[in-house]
Amino acid sequence: MRSRQQFAIALSFAFIACSPAIAATPIGKAVQASTTVSANGRTLQRSSPIFLNDVLRSNATGVGQFVFDDGTKLAMGPSASLTIDKSIYKGASAQRASIQASKGAFRYISGAFSGKKIATPYGTIGIRGTAFDFTIRNGRVYVLLFRGAVSFCGGGGCKTLTRTCDFLVAGGGKVSTPQALSAGMESGLNVNQAFPLLANQGRLGSQFRQAGKNCFSRAARRGLGATPAGLKAALGSTSEPPGPAPDPDPDPGSGPGTSKSNKGFGNGDEGDGSRSDNDNPGKGHGGPHGKK
Repeated sequence: MRSRQQFAIALSFAFIACSPAIAATPIGKAVQASTTVSANGRTLQRSSPIFLNDVLRSNATGVGQFVFDDGTKLAMGPSASLTIDKSIYKGASAQRASIQASKGAFRYISGAFSGKKIATPYGTIGIRGTAFDFTIRNGRVYVLLFRGAVSFCGGGGCKTLTRTCDFLVAGGGKVSTPQALSAGMESGLNVNQAFPLLANQGRLGSQFRQAGKNCFSRAARRGLGATPAGLKAALGSTSEPPGPAPDPDPDPGSGPGTSKSNKGFGNGDEGDGSRSDNDNPGKGHGGPHGKK
């Protein structure tokens, strides 16, 4: 009888230890979540815990800001979605941390551990002690460096950003050569669409903001945006200008900046999928983003 009781107690402890609701340990928390950000269907608020395998989503006006246990900071803009599919917590396994990002605008500021990766539908972002913005939209990935170094590897090979305010564009089996944001603006880059978190840093907390004015100062020195009207035009244009040209290729229609089927950065309202590409002033024809 005694042995049966001991067995029953041991079995109960094993069940409790294996129960996801009890065994799950937060790997970070939300420091701000506004109208509306969710994790696996849970509406997030300030100090809401974040768990491994959470799928984070924001609606058309939502902005989420998160801090993980190793000090990594992540911000997501409206109509964004990502999955935390590997560990971001203290310990050796944190060095293998990665995130699956599917759409939207993000800011990533690395913490104590390096070697993390962010997977996108078009390639992988490698992180080496850095802060950067990246946006996934309209069949492309836009990456802008603030500090450190970040690489992008996709079907078109690998390119690395090492200079502050340099960016690249990837998609369509191509990865563009890194260039200064000011050069991209001269070529018609709409910063408000390619890097909305940079253009609207007022929605981010102080610990998430970066020295984006330095990027615009470089543009001003090159003669673009030297006046408030010029800078406003570069940030707030509703048109969808062509992206930066990729590396030379025998087929100029296949690059991320010269796609035959897609002439701009955006693809209309991506908030709830209710608008089609026909509503897009930039005439983009990228397919609708699927939800996970």
